Parts: sequence; C-alpha cells; structure tokens
Amino acid sequence: MERITFKKVTLCEYPSLFGIYKTYFHSIVEGSLGWDETFQQQRFMESYPHEWFDWVMFSGERLGLICTHLEQSKAHVHLFIIFKKYQNKGVGGSVMKCYQHHFSDRVGKVSLSSFKNNPKAIRFYQGLGYQIISEDEYFVDMEHSLLYSGQIGY
Repeated sequence: MERITFKKVTLCEYPSLFGIYKTYFHSIVEGSLGWDETFQQQRFMESYPHEWFDWVMFSGERLGLICTHLEQSKAHVHLFIIFKKYQNKGVGGSVMKCYQHHFSDRVGKVSLSSFKNNPKAIRFYQGLGYQIISEDEYFVDMEHSLLYSGQIGY
C-alpha cells in the first residue's frame, strides 16, 4: 500500500525553493506586509535552513513541500505548500495527519502561524484541530496537541 512520505530536500535543490515559496506566498505576503523581493529572498535564506525542508511524496511524486523545525516539546511548521494540482482534494489534510503521526513519538504538539489575510488556511488548520493561541496585527499562532487527552466524547 502506498503512503505519504517525507524526503529531505538536498542542498542542490535548496536554491529552487524560494521560487516555489514566491509562487504560493507572494500575494498573501503582498496583501499583508508588502513584498520586497530582495528582503524576501534574504529572509527566506536566513530563516529557513535547507535541513528543515522535506518534499511531501506519494508514489514517487512530489505533492508539495513542508518546512519544520523540531524544538524541545513541539514541532513548528514554518511553511506548508501543497502544489496546485493536488489542492482541494483532501491531500493537505492527509499530509498534515501523516506529518503529525510521524512526529507524535517525539513531540507533544505541533505549532504554526498563518497570515490573518489567509482565512482559507486558518479554517483548514482549525478543521484539523488546531487552536488559535495568540494573534497580532498580521498573524495568528496556532497549536495542536498530539497527546491523547484520555477523554472519550459521545
């Protein structure tokens, strides 16, 4: 049975990632903070080391990209991109559930931030059980516990 896997981005592939980021985030960043090409390139390279990136794979095909950093008790998702042809088909939810399972033996929660001007992303994460824990003018910070609460709902 095929399953979603995560494959580390190589150092040779890393320079191409900014173009992918720009394709999917330009309009969101532009609408919130404004887009400055030089600043965005520099921030991308300084904030997201290549070791944090994984290709999201299924049957040898790249479905998208995820950038995460493991901290003491949580995994933080810095970027999550599902390529256009796989969007709105349940792929993103399946990937996030797989990702959460992948790290559930090492961390107790997953955190992430979303631009406030991206309500579709916020609804997507809330639908997966993420809760808003704080917000500012531009971002909402969200968390999802990976620990079993011991409660059974009826």
